[in-house]
Amino acid sequence: MSEQKTRIRFIMLATILRQISLAILFGGSASIVFAAITLVKAAEANGIPVSEAASANAPIFIQFGRVAVGAGVALLLAESLDFAMRGRPGRLTTARYISSLLCVASTMIFAYAIVPPMEALRAEMSTNQAARESFRKLHEVSRAVFGSTILLAMVSLVVPAFETPTGNALRPTDQSTRDS
Repeated sequence: MSEQKTRIRFIMLATILRQISLAILFGGSASIVFAAITLVKAAEANGIPVSEAASANAPIFIQFGRVAVGAGVALLLAESLDFAMRGRPGRLTTARYISSLLCVASTMIFAYAIVPPMEALRAEMSTNQAARESFRKLHEVSRAVFGSTILLAMVSLVVPAFETPTGNALRPTDQSTRDS
């Protein structure tokens, strides 16, 4: 197999791994947030306090944090492989790399800096007001971090739509060749 064919296959592998990782980080995260909001609203409508309902949803986020770490590591591997195979990236590819790296960083912050303390506090929340307050503060931070993960994954998914196969941005004159 020629070096060019090997390079193309590695780029294809990196692209597939990247897309699967981002599908989990974007779609999975957004779905979990949607489900959690729906469950909290339903619980609230039945007279359950929001803090209690949110605490009941915590195991979903805790478990998903583990899945997200795997997807984050796969995304980092995919972008590293893509970078190694492409050579010097264009501006849009660089923007995609930055977005992906920030997505991985926010995923790791969520999984390693937010989830473990929240998991530990859940056991104490029923009897300890300070634990409830600490959990609430971590929950607020987690919303921003989780939201960042969703946004950054979406950006990383969308940016390639504006690239040509060579990695350069489409120019208005290139549009006619793209449609054919």
